[in-house]
Amino acid sequence: MEKITSKRDVGLGILLTWCVYIVFALSTDWKDYGLIAKPEGYLRWTLARLSTVSIWLLLAGLLLWYRKQQVNWRSFIYSSIVTAIIAFILSGSLVSKGVNHAVITGTILFYAVVSGFLCVTIRKPKIAVFLGMLLFAAQFVLNAFAHIISGVFRFH
Repeated sequence: MEKITSKRDVGLGILLTWCVYIVFALSTDWKDYGLIAKPEGYLRWTLARLSTVSIWLLLAGLLLWYRKQQVNWRSFIYSSIVTAIIAFILSGSLVSKGVNHAVITGTILFYAVVSGFLCVTIRKPKIAVFLGMLLFAAQFVLNAFAHIISGVFRFH
């Protein structure tokens, strides 16, 4: 009974995170991130952002559903913390001066929570720390790719 309740709670947490992210994405603008290039279509850029988070949270839900491991909140916390630390360290050199720091912090917290949900069924927190580092890199690359596709980030 305890396993079902814990997994149900995690599933509700994933759903709540997705709903809160929708509100966050709709209430932030490309200028908040200090991006220079205005997206050709604001809707396309917003959908790209929502799609990346939706993919990660869907993957977390699938892992939660199919893995036979119990929920380990320590792994969630460790993965979230390492992801947030790496993101905060790198954000100092990656973001421009014209950013809204509250939005950047919110984005980092979403990266961290998503990473935590992806690792919530990992038995050993040390493994979750390592996966948190890898997940940050994967989330960052997928997010950058979505920005490139939407036209808000260009290399030239």
